[in-house]
Amino acid sequence: MASEAPASTSTPTGAATPGPVPSNKPKEVVNDPARTGFDPETKWWMNYFKILSGQVTPEGQFHFREWRYRVHEERDCKRCEDYRDWLFTYSPVVRFMSEKIEALNGRLDPSNVVCRRCPAHLEEDGQVHRQSGGFSPNHGILLCANEVRDRKHLEDTLAHEMVHAWDHLRWKVDWTGDKDLKHAACTERRV
Repeated sequence: MASEAPASTSTPTGAATPGPVPSNKPKEVVNDPARTGFDPETKWWMNYFKILSGQVTPEGQFHFREWRYRVHEERDCKRCEDYRDWLFTYSPVVRFMSEKIEALNGRLDPSNVVCRRCPAHLEEDGQVHRQSGGFSPNHGILLCANEVRDRKHLEDTLAHEMVHAWDHLRWKVDWTGDKDLKHAACTERRV
């Protein structure tokens, strides 16, 4: 997600000065080892033992998981790319959706289906927000490498996002809801 730029206000001289930006987004929680029990400066296996023995809070477990995802980002992305390439070659549903998208003058292939690490977000109320993938009409499909459990999970995620791509090409979906919010709701309901 893009961060919001600070709003600017004009001074009598005409120079812009940054002002506060009202944000309706919940505040993200930052790890405090004294509070959570998870210390990123400690060896991973010691933190893991602390989790198993109940010395780490659920918040600390969240931060441990995200920390391990950062450590294994390269490995996870490589595995995701291998799965993705296999699916474009052998998966009936992915090949079917590719053909249908091409029939609408679109193109989805490994060049615009990318694997990246997608950080989760922990809010103050304890809610965790994760995603497995996403579709952007201007960029293609994002597959969240750190959330991929296995090749079948990636196939389901990729097929889901390819349906969004097909909807975009076939029905000219209004993703932002500027004209009709029912468009985005309908494509999620159908998938």
